[in-house]
Amino acid sequence: MRKSIIMAFSALLSLTSQAQTVATMQDLNPEQKSMALSLKLTGQLTVTGNSDYRQLRDLCFQLHTLDLSEAQSREIPKNAFHSRHRLTTVVLPQCLESIGTQAFFACDGLREITIPSTVKSIGDAAFSGCKAVETLTIEGSPSIGDYAFARLEALQTVRVNAVNPPAATPNSFYGIDRSKVRLVVPAGAEKAYSKAEGWSLFYKDAKPEAETCDPTACLTPAPLALKVLRSKPIKVKTSWAIEADPSLDNEAERAMEVLQNRMGMIVHSRQRGLRLKLHIDTALEDDEAYTLRVDNEGAVIAGKTPKGVFYGIMTLDQLLRGSGKNICVDALPQLAITDKPRTHVRELMVDPARIFIPFDELKAFVPEMARYKLNALHLHLVDDQSWRIEIKSYPQLTQQASSRWGQDDMLMPIEGYYTQEQMRELVAYAAKYHVDIVPEIEMPGHEVAAISVFPELTCGARKVPVRTTCGVSNQLLCPGNDFTYEFLGNVMREIADIFPSPYIHLGGDEAGNPPLDCWTDCDKCKALKRKLGIEGDSRADNWRLQAYLFDRMISLLKEKYHKTPMFWYEPDFKEIQPGCVTFAWRDGETQLAIETAVRNGARIMLCPGEHCYYDYPMDKGDMPEVNWGMPVTSLRSAYSLDPSWGNGPDFERNNLFGVAGTLWSECINSPERVYYQAYPRAIALAEVGWSAAEHRSWDSFIIRLKANLRDMMRRGITFSMELEGGK
Repeated sequence: MRKSIIMAFSALLSLTSQAQTVATMQDLNPEQKSMALSLKLTGQLTVTGNSDYRQLRDLCFQLHTLDLSEAQSREIPKNAFHSRHRLTTVVLPQCLESIGTQAFFACDGLREITIPSTVKSIGDAAFSGCKAVETLTIEGSPSIGDYAFARLEALQTVRVNAVNPPAATPNSFYGIDRSKVRLVVPAGAEKAYSKAEGWSLFYKDAKPEAETCDPTACLTPAPLALKVLRSKPIKVKTSWAIEADPSLDNEAERAMEVLQNRMGMIVHSRQRGLRLKLHIDTALEDDEAYTLRVDNEGAVIAGKTPKGVFYGIMTLDQLLRGSGKNICVDALPQLAITDKPRTHVRELMVDPARIFIPFDELKAFVPEMARYKLNALHLHLVDDQSWRIEIKSYPQLTQQASSRWGQDDMLMPIEGYYTQEQMRELVAYAAKYHVDIVPEIEMPGHEVAAISVFPELTCGARKVPVRTTCGVSNQLLCPGNDFTYEFLGNVMREIADIFPSPYIHLGGDEAGNPPLDCWTDCDKCKALKRKLGIEGDSRADNWRLQAYLFDRMISLLKEKYHKTPMFWYEPDFKEIQPGCVTFAWRDGETQLAIETAVRNGARIMLCPGEHCYYDYPMDKGDMPEVNWGMPVTSLRSAYSLDPSWGNGPDFERNNLFGVAGTLWSECINSPERVYYQAYPRAIALAEVGWSAAEHRSWDSFIIRLKANLRDMMRRGITFSMELEGGK
């Protein structure tokens, strides 16, 4: 049997190494899609829902050559091949008319691009980040969007057949190196191209229009108080020197990063220039509070703590960015800012359990979120689909449960885990940006990965494989088994040592009561019920078993490791130990979660699905186009979150812990797509969590947000462009 399977696999691999010609993706079975290396499509291609393009992007994970020359497709839809790193060759349809926004974003294996003469429009960032492209040929005269061909680092030749320069923006070819790139146009057309917007930078350095920052149109989150003075603006493109209190060495380094990234120069000398002064002001009333003053001598930032100083530096960075049209403004108005946050925990959660996020990509996520004063990164490290954190007491967890084949219809290898050394490195790196790393170890549900290695963890010691689909498993940790507590105790000992955060998340969702039956027929669970005086064996009483398990783990974390336990709120939780943090996540049940937390003296993190689930599409048709039935969480919905949930200042003062956005990864299959799903909704969350209600509004936010998004596009950070979706 084994030999026949190997022979069949080898035959399939040999077949797929040659170009397969089919009309549409419906002509291939799932295995053929996952094994496809080279495809030619000739039929009418669909562009919405589970379209031919979505299947090419998400199901053909090995695809490197794609020929669409004979396909009937007038449109390459937005995000069609977003971050498909293995793609090396694409021949576009000869009847093509439009290429959508970010259609080939970060396809960094492509070597050559030819735009057919029929194409009329190329969307924003359509080929941004295709850094291996050497030759670009534009056969017709399409309108070219902002940053459409930005950051093409290997570009050598651009050929354009149109006598009249196609319409382009000043940033359509952002980042080209004129010393390495040759523009080839029809004879006699050179003069027209040398004067045309977007094309002139092939002939001479661009001279951007001078800009003085408008602070009212660029700061996100909105500050508590901003006063623009009538004095003359200061020119910032000069030498700067940084003067900092001895306790602010890290913040001085972050300030150096900001000034170098914006101006490309820092001169620490006695020559005449501007000064950036960083110091501690203990008179400020909040640990994250800061003041920022811009005057003739430069800028002065004061914070009650180094964290406050850091947030002042992030505000200065946004001032220097201005509208985002250029890397840096020419001048800043003299001004005074006083600022502090509304809530003290502003968190993003990422999920490397379902689809792994490589370590370097995870690290890179930290400074981006810190730009907007987000200050906690929550790592969902284990689930039914994998175990992602090295536990030295149980090396089998990562040896056996960190790799699998597939996630729902995406048949591809998914593997990887973080070593303890990597996590310590991440913690130290994030601390430089004042971001706390919060680990999560799920229990008692969402633990199939661990159960697959140690069947004795579940009732009846049932052997089950690592899950390869989304949804909820009936296999739970057995609360009546001593090994469960031995296992969790050893895991928590190592987790508490790796992560200095005062918080550890225990999961706790989707277990205990219906529809799960794992504990109902378990002899050990029945014995535990009798011991605890729980009458009856119905599953309606199972929440008491979860409470028992949780109480033991909560006591361990509090008493032995001095950690504050966190968990996802479920209506089954009739009682919550005081001092814990519970997460309100279920759509429509936030008020119930709040009332339970207040009644039990617990604090609550707001991350309700209707506002804070960023793995959901931001508009209909946005990524992920195919999912398990996710609703839309629009940007407007994200921004409309009220941290008090209408419960007034006493609730905020006594029970509100913070706000969080979640990025579950069942449908996020590349690091770039983590950013796409997070932004710009994470920026909305940052303002919700930081800015006082009276200082923010939707209309103002959209104006200020666009400055951020222009800057992100210039830096090559992807985001959803469906800003007005889901009104």
